[in-house]
Amino acid sequence: MSNPELSIILVSYNTKEHTLKALSSVYEQTEDTNFEVILVDNDSKDGSLEAVQEAFPQVQSYASGGNLGFAGGVHFGVDRSKGDLILLLNPDTLVLDGAIDKLVQFSRERPDAGIWGGVTLNNDLSLNTQHAWARHDLGTLLSSALGLSKIFSKSCLFNKANYGCWNRDTVKEVDILSGCFFLTTRALWNKLGGLDTSFFMYAEEADYCLKAKKLGYQPTVTPDARLIHHGGISHANLAAKEIKLLRGKVELIKRHDKGLLKSLYISLIWLYSFNKVIESTLLKRGSVEAAEWKKVFDERSVWIKGY
Repeated sequence: MSNPELSIILVSYNTKEHTLKALSSVYEQTEDTNFEVILVDNDSKDGSLEAVQEAFPQVQSYASGGNLGFAGGVHFGVDRSKGDLILLLNPDTLVLDGAIDKLVQFSRERPDAGIWGGVTLNNDLSLNTQHAWARHDLGTLLSSALGLSKIFSKSCLFNKANYGCWNRDTVKEVDILSGCFFLTTRALWNKLGGLDTSFFMYAEEADYCLKAKKLGYQPTVTPDARLIHHGGISHANLAAKEIKLLRGKVELIKRHDKGLLKSLYISLIWLYSFNKVIESTLLKRGSVEAAEWKKVFDERSVWIKGY
C-alpha cells in the first residue's frame, strides 16, 4: 500500500508453517486498518521465505542475508516500512477476533502511551501471562531466584514481575510489553533509535520500554486485543533459549542499574539458575530438563557477561 497507517513487521527463523498460519490470521482478522506486512527472514533453512513469497505475494518479504537476531531483523523491516504505527508481531502467533484492529483503535484512544499491547493465550485459549512484566527490582529477582513467583503465581507480592494478581480483564499500565505483539509509533521508534541491536535476542523490548518510560511514555495493555502465542518454537532445546534469556536479563540490568545494586541483581540471576539445577535434579533426576538446566549453569561465564 502506498500510505499504510500500520506497518506489521515479522521476523522469521525456521518457522515456516507457523509463519504461514500467522500471516493467514493477519489477513483474515484485520479489516478496519490500512496496513502493510513486511517479513524479514533471518536466514531460515526450512524454505520459509519461498513459502511466504508463494502463498502471500502481497507481503513484502526479504532475506536478511544472515541471522541478525530479533532486534536486527526488526530494524531491517522497519527501515523498509512506511506506516506511522509499527507493530512487531511474532511468526508463532495467531491473531484472534480482530485483535490488530482493536489494538490500533486502543492506540487512538490512548495516544500518549506510545507503546500498546494485548493479551496472549495458549493453544487451548487459556491465559498466557508472558506478555507484560514489571521492571526488575530486588523483590522480583529474589522471588524468582527462590521459586516464590512460581509457587505463588497468583500473588502480586511474590509474582509482582508478572503481575500475578491481575486477571487480564482490565486495561493496565505496565512497565514492559512483550515483543510478540508490540505496537509503537514511528515517532517514538525514531526518538529511541528503535530496538538496541546489541541485544541479539530477548530483553530488547524491555530496554525499549524502560527508555520510553524515562521520557514519560507509559506502555499500556488492552484486554480486548487477544492472540495465541505458541512461544519459543525457533529454539531446539531449553538450554539454548534460557542462555539467551539470561544473557538478555543480565544486559538489561547492566544498562539500567548501577553500582552495588547491579552486582546484587546479577547475583540473583546466578542464584536463579543454580536453584533451577538443584530443583530439576532433585525432582527430575536423569531427565532431559535436568540436563538442560545443568548446561545453562555450566555456561554461566557466557550469559553473565550480557552482550
